[in-house]
Amino acid sequence: MMEVRNRSTTFHQNRRRFFRRIAPLGLVLAFHSFGCEREGGTEADIPAAPLAKPAPASVRGLQRRGDFRAVKQKARAWFDQLEVDPVLLLKKGIKGKKKLAEILDVYLSYQKHAAEAAERQSILARARALARQTERPEYHDMLRLSDEEFTQNSMSYLRVAWLLEQLGLDIKSYRQEILKIKPRLDSHMAQRGPWQRAMFAEYYDRFGLEKPPALLNSPMQQGIVSRRLPAARYSDNDTYDFTHELFVAFDYGLKRAQNRFAAADLVYSRDTLRQLLPRYVRENNPDLAGELLSGMTYLGWHEDAEYQQVIDFLLDGQNKNGTWGSYEAHRQIYGPYLEHHVYLHTTMVVIQALLEAFEGGWPAAAEIKK
Repeated sequence: MMEVRNRSTTFHQNRRRFFRRIAPLGLVLAFHSFGCEREGGTEADIPAAPLAKPAPASVRGLQRRGDFRAVKQKARAWFDQLEVDPVLLLKKGIKGKKKLAEILDVYLSYQKHAAEAAERQSILARARALARQTERPEYHDMLRLSDEEFTQNSMSYLRVAWLLEQLGLDIKSYRQEILKIKPRLDSHMAQRGPWQRAMFAEYYDRFGLEKPPALLNSPMQQGIVSRRLPAARYSDNDTYDFTHELFVAFDYGLKRAQNRFAAADLVYSRDTLRQLLPRYVRENNPDLAGELLSGMTYLGWHEDAEYQQVIDFLLDGQNKNGTWGSYEAHRQIYGPYLEHHVYLHTTMVVIQALLEAFEGGWPAAAEIKK
C-alpha cells in the first residue's frame, strides 16, 4: 500500500505492464535496523494489543467470522515462511526495501490485533529476524543507488525504520543512516506527487528532520480528491493515488480521525468508493479491491452493499497457499521471486483490509464527528 511513484516510473505502471504481458494468455489478473530488541527487552516491551472492540453490527462479515479466522491464519503461515532479503531482491530487479516494508507492515497489523501475549511475542520474534537485514552495511546503499532506484526505495527506507520502531525495536543506528541521506531526500521532494509529499512530511516530523520547501505547503490540496476526478475516468494509477490519499489521512489505519479532508471531500470519497469497488470485483483484482475496502472501513461506510460485496469477494478469493492474486503465468520469468514481486503486496493489502473490517472496531460514518 505505501510505495512512492513519480509520473514516469511507478509501481502500478510496472504492474500494468506486467498484466499486459500476461493478458494474451487469457488470464484475468487481479490483481534492528541495525534492529534488535531494546536492551534488556522483556514482555513489557511488546506493545500491548488495543482493547477489543466489536465490529460494526451491519457488516456482512459477521456472518463469516469463521471464514475470516481461517484466511487470517492461513495468510499468517504464508508470511511466516517467506524470506525477504532486500539486497538480493534488488539484484533481481525487485524493490527490496519496499518488500521489507510490506512484510513488516503486515506484522504490525497482526500485532495491532493480537489479543494474547504469546502471539505478540511470536510477532516480535519474527520482526526481529526480519530486522537483521538492516544490520547489513550493504542494506544502507541509498547514496549509491541510481536516481530511479532512489525514487523507488526512499519512502520504503523511511517506512522500514518507522515500522521497526512501532514493532518495539531499536532504530537508533538506523536514524543515523537516515541523516546521511537527508540532502538527497530533500532534493527529490519536488518530484513527488501530492500524497507522497504528504507522507514524506509525516516521516520528516517523526524523525525530527527539517523539512525542505517542497514539504512546507499542503500537498494533498493538489491531490485527486481535491480535483474531483469522476470515478468513471479513473485509471488503476488514479485508484492507487485515491486510496493512498485516504491512507495518509488515517495513517494507514493507525489513526481513527483525520483532518485533511472536508465534509465535501468525504462525500466525494464515498461516492467514488462505491463506484470503484464493484469494478475491481468484476475485474477479479483483489489488490485494488483490498485497498478500496480499507478506505471504506476508515470512512465508516460499512452498511453499503459494495462493502459487503467486497468482503465476500476477498474471503472467497484466497489461494490454497494463503496468498491472494493470480500471477502464475509469470512464474517462468520470476521463479521463486514471484512471491516477492507481486504476491506479497496483494496478500498484504487484502489481509490488512480484512483485519480492519473484522477486528478494527471502526465507527460507522454516522458516528464520526465532522
